[in-house]
Order: sequence, then structure tokens, then C-alpha cells
Amino acid sequence: MRINLRLWHQGLILVGVPIGLMLIFLVSLSLLLTQAELKTQEVDRSKKIISKANELLKGYFDAGSQLLFFKYTKSETTRQRFEQHLANSEESFRDLHELLKDDPTELPMLDTLQASATKGMTLLKDFEHRLQAQESISALEATAIYKQFNQAGIDFTNKMHDLVDAETAKHRTNAEEEEKSKALVKAFLLAGVIAALLVGALLVFFTKNTTGRLSKLMENTLLLSSNQPLLPVLEGDDEMARLDRSFHRMAADLAEATRKERAILDNAVDVICSINFEGRFSAVNPASLPVWGYAPEDLIGRHYADIIAKEDVPKFRSAIDQIRHDTALVTIENQIVSPDEQRFHMLWSLRWSDSERSLFCVAHDITDRKKVEQLKQEFLAVISHELRTPLTSLQATLTLISHGVYGHLSESGEKRVRSAESGATRLIMLINDLLDIEKMEAGKLSMTYLDVNLADIVDNSIEAVHGFAEDHEITLKAPETTAVKVLADSDRLVQVMVNLLSNAIKFSKSGAEVEIKITENGEFTEALVIDHGAGIPEGYEQKIFEKYEQVPSEKNTKVRGTGLGLPICKAIIDQHGGTIGVRSTPGGGSTFWFSIPRVGGGVSGPADSV
Repeated sequence: MRINLRLWHQGLILVGVPIGLMLIFLVSLSLLLTQAELKTQEVDRSKKIISKANELLKGYFDAGSQLLFFKYTKSETTRQRFEQHLANSEESFRDLHELLKDDPTELPMLDTLQASATKGMTLLKDFEHRLQAQESISALEATAIYKQFNQAGIDFTNKMHDLVDAETAKHRTNAEEEEKSKALVKAFLLAGVIAALLVGALLVFFTKNTTGRLSKLMENTLLLSSNQPLLPVLEGDDEMARLDRSFHRMAADLAEATRKERAILDNAVDVICSINFEGRFSAVNPASLPVWGYAPEDLIGRHYADIIAKEDVPKFRSAIDQIRHDTALVTIENQIVSPDEQRFHMLWSLRWSDSERSLFCVAHDITDRKKVEQLKQEFLAVISHELRTPLTSLQATLTLISHGVYGHLSESGEKRVRSAESGATRLIMLINDLLDIEKMEAGKLSMTYLDVNLADIVDNSIEAVHGFAEDHEITLKAPETTAVKVLADSDRLVQVMVNLLSNAIKFSKSGAEVEIKITENGEFTEALVIDHGAGIPEGYEQKIFEKYEQVPSEKNTKVRGTGLGLPICKAIIDQHGGTIGVRSTPGGGSTFWFSIPRVGGGVSGPADSV
């Protein structure tokens, strides 16, 4: 039999039904016991009434006998017994009145009975008073008194029998009802036991049904953990059935995710593996064959030291020791030696799992990158030694020629020499930019910080671009006063200013003006280079400070650059503890600015030189 009730319905049945039946049973049993107790009290009351009536009847005649003995014996003890019997009779009547006060049938009978008894008792009291007074009483008169007493006693006895008979009948009825109540209580207790057994059977049934369904859920979790097929979905619409359906959906999703994960691992370009606490490979994806030349099955169980270049093994072992303590992601480079003795540069990402006691690794092949870096280093060495040195000598020679050291030149010759000198200067600046950007990426952009007057920086920068500005017919407007000192590398700061001025000149129209302003903003000094050219398009305010990024220019313009100057400027200003940026100039154009701490400004200065 299948139960489709929800869990809270089943819980309500399991808890509510027994509690409800128990309450009904207790209330009913309480009523039955109360009724039985009342019947028992009625029986006890009848017994007391009959007992008191018999005591009263006996006391009536005992009082007469004691008075008769007193007449002949004159014994005070006998008289006291007579008095005691009278007192006991009066007390018995009071007790009977108390017992029958709520009985409208027998209480009038008791009043009539008491009247008869009082009549006889009065005769005895009068006779006793006369005896006490030693009054002469003839035998005939005494006989007449006792005859009246006996006649009252007969009437008293008859009425007493009526009362006793009525109470006896009531006693018999109450006793029968008492027995019925007791039998009913016994039957009800038996019914309660039977009901408890039925409720217990119901609880066992519901509990077995619930625990059986729960055991299936628990078994499904074990089957899922061991990658075995799950049991069929539970029928019904209760919470456990819905939970089981959700569990089956989760298992299906997990299987699909595992399949996708397996597909990703099997098709990954990088080598993904795990190394146990002994340093041996416990799992490897198929990428190990094309990348390292080892099939996964050849690596399982082998120690990592068997394939890592011997000179790199200590460093790899130290990285493993570090990650076991830090439990953070660690990256390390080393070389893998293939079966045919080829070497591959690998970048490892390592993470240690305490629960698995294993190292999870992703090894990315950077052999090609290493080759490119080597080529780049060789290229930069060629630029530095094979190009910059001859170009510097050529620039110096052209400068001497243009100044007439080797004789006077014609006007056409002077133009040619100036043009060649300008070209050599641009080539040297390009080479310097390439070398600086390389130093910047390597973190080796050196700085020498001194207290520098900003006026000297501005003057040297204007002098450096003066000829370039004249060629473009651009007027340079210097600030009126720049009596501000900053802690800076003078040459590097001139390099920044020259770059900003050169850009402003290049992107300004002939006859325009480029203005330099120096302002103090709290603890910082801000230098501005303002032009009125085409301006910076929206969205490029941050991009132009990234390597090789340039502002889109019109097709016919001759203004081009390398995209290296502004990133170098940003690196220099960053190392000075400042910031650099650009904003639009009101009326058109761009305002490039940089802000660095002034001497005594109270803020953290430039970073340490490298």
C-alpha cells in the first residue's frame, strides 16, 4: 500500500491521532470514574443511614431498659447510661438529618420518625425526673407509663422499618449501578488497550513507510557517490518524492557536468594532472602526450622528478612545501624533459588539497613564449648597441655640421642637414621609448630623486621642443612663475613634459598656442599642457595611456606615433607617487595634466628607485 500524504500530514496523523484518542480516552475515563465514585458514595451513604437507624432503634429501647433498672436499683451509673443513650439518640438524629438533607423523599420520613421517638423519649425523661425527685410512683402508674413508651416505640419501630426499607431498596439500586459502572470502566480500559494497540500498529505502518522511503533516498546518495545507477524515482507527491525527483535531476545534471568536464579535460591544450603526497602522478589528462611526449598511462605512478629537468627539481619541491603550508595558488616555471630529451618550458599553477592529500596542477606550455622573449631580448640588444650608438654619433655629427663646424653650407644644404638631424632625433627617441617600455614591463625603470625646482623642468622642456614648435609654427606660452619644488627625477620629469608638449604641438594647427600652467592643489603640484587641437574622442581618456593605443586620426593627416610615449609617462608619474590624465579644453582641444607631491607636502612621495 502506497501513502501519498505529505510529510506534515503524516506527522499530523502520527502525532495528532494518538494525542486526540488519548484525550478522548482520558476524558471518557474521567467521566466514568466520576460516575462510579458517585455511585460508591451513594452506597456508602445508604450503609451509613441504615447503620444509624439501627443504632437509633437500639438506643431507644436501651434507654427504656436503663431507666427501668434505675427505678429498682437507684444506681447512678444506670441513670448515666440512660442519659448517654438519650444523647446518642439525639446525635444520631442529627447525623441522619445531615445524610438525608438533600433527599426530598426520605427527609419527611425522618421527621415523622423523630416525632415518634421524641414522644417516647419525653415520657422517659418525665419518668426519670420523678424518680430523681423521689416522687412516689405506683406500680400501676409505672406500668401505664411503660405501656405508653412501648406503644410509641412500636410506632417508632414501624416508621424506622419504613425508612430502612426505603434506604435498603435505594442501596440495592445504587450497588447494582456501582457494579455496572465498574464493569463499564473495565470494558473501557480494555477498549483503550485495544485502541492503543491499533494506534501503535498505525504508527508502525506510517513509520515503516516513511523510513523505507528515507532509506531509498540514503541509498541513492551512496549510489551517486559510487557512480552507480540510482533506484527508480519514488512515487507520490509528498516532500520525499519531490526531493527524490530533484535528486534524480541533480544526478542527471551532475552526470552531464561530469561528461562535459571530462570532455574539457580530454580536449584541453594544457596538461591537467594531480600528484599525490608521495610526489607521484595519480591522474593525467590526454594533453600530456602532445605536450610532453608522455602518454597518461606512462605517467601514472611515476615521480615528478623523473620528467622535470634536474636543475628545476629543488625549486619545484620547495614550491610544493610552500603550498602545503600556505594553501594558496602558487605559480612556478620549470622545464620538462621529453622521452627524446627535448625540453619544454612550462608554467605550473599548483593548489594543494588537504582533504585529498594531493596536489592539483595545470601546466601551460610557454616554450614559444620563451623563444619570443629571447628573440625580443636579442632584438632590443641589437637596437641598443647596433642602432642607438651609431645614430647618436650621426646626430652629434649632424649637429656639428648644422652649426658650421665643418664649413658653411648652402641654404639647401642646411635644410637637408636639419631634416636629417630631426630624423635621427626621432629614431633615437623611438629607440629610447622601446627600451624604456621594456624596462617598465620588467620593473627596472630606474629613478634618482632630488629636490627639483619645477621652473627648471619647464624651461628645459621648452628648450627641448623649441625647434619642433617653430617648424610647426606653434607658440609656446610658459607660466609666469613656477617657484615650486618637487622630489623628482629631473630627467624623467623633463621626458614626461617633452612628450606632452610634443603631442600638443603635433595635434595643433599652425599658428595655434600651447600653454603650460603650474598650479598647487593642497599637498600636490599640478602641471597642465593645454592645446586647442582636435581633442581626445570620448572613451579614449584612459585607453591612450595603454601600450600601443592611439587616437583615431583623419585619413589625410600626417600625424602618427608609436603609442609608447603616454604609457611611459604614466609609469614615470606613478613611480613619483602621482597621477596623470587628460580632459577636454573648453572651446576645443585637450588638457593633459600630471600631479605629483610637492616638497614638504606631507604625503607619501615617490616609490623607491629600482
